[in-house]
Amino acid sequence: MSLDSREHWDLTVRRAVSRLFILAALADRPMHGYELGKAVADGSGNCCTPSDAAVYPALKELSEGGFVARETLSQGGRRRSVCTLTQDGHDVLATAAEAWGAVLPHLERVVDEVRADAARRGVDA
Repeated sequence: MSLDSREHWDLTVRRAVSRLFILAALADRPMHGYELGKAVADGSGNCCTPSDAAVYPALKELSEGGFVARETLSQGGRRRSVCTLTQDGHDVLATAAEAWGAVLPHLERVVDEVRADAARRGVDA
């Protein structure tokens, strides 16, 4: 995938924010993987729509780090691994939100400048 493709940048952004959205969704309530992927998509305005192949490795990493606790429950005859944010998970979410909060105003400035330049040149940004 080429650096000049929109797909490259969409993927880069999604990878960068996916764990933040996973932590934020679990801060609302415990969830199993499929439900969590849907909550991340909804909570991110569909800018981050993780597949199961992305959610489960992230949950494994967060669980191994002590940020997420996993419990296997039976629901409707199916066994599901339900994830809950731990206190360390709440702490890391706060740290991540602080880090993103510091960069967001600068990202917005760059995006606004690029859009204004594109408008002056009569092209789409």
